[in-house]
Amino acid sequence: MSYSLPLSTTLQNVVLTNEDSTLRKIILGLAGVLVLAFASQISVPLKPVPLTFQSATVIMLGMAYGPRYGAYIVLTYLVAGICCMPVFVDFSAGPHVLVGPTGGYLIGFVPAAFISGYLAKIGFAKNIFLSFIAACLGVTVIFAFGLSQLSQFVGWQNAVTVGLLPFVASELMKLVAVSIMIPRLWTKS
Repeated sequence: MSYSLPLSTTLQNVVLTNEDSTLRKIILGLAGVLVLAFASQISVPLKPVPLTFQSATVIMLGMAYGPRYGAYIVLTYLVAGICCMPVFVDFSAGPHVLVGPTGGYLIGFVPAAFISGYLAKIGFAKNIFLSFIAACLGVTVIFAFGLSQLSQFVGWQNAVTVGLLPFVASELMKLVAVSIMIPRLWTKS
């Protein structure tokens, strides 16, 4: 079974050939930011941490675009939110979101996109199982950052109770979906 991309090729390399302009790169990056902003609005309002599609989207962007470009896209998303563009959950925005109880999750998006993208680049995009491992490692980074910051507001035990446990089952389901999609973007070698 053959897929559409060679194993070492990320989505950006297929869409952006050598002849492509900077404008196309910007458009591809903005498309990633818009997808992440849209995923932020699909939420279940749990308190203090809402259930969204952000984390799975971050992992997907990292694995599809590659480590550097995926991290740049997520960083652009965060900068847009800091600059008061309403891209965070419930159309919220501003620097206060990053220093609030859920800000650690957002900050963890950048290294998570890079790590999952790097793992995909070195071969973890070959099949669903390896993609799932890479996705889980990326999400672990998000939760590590998120729980660290949340615990400063509610204590460690409460942070685990409200900031991790309610998300375990849904996160696994979202990561399975990402893991099914990612190998289809790459070619087995």
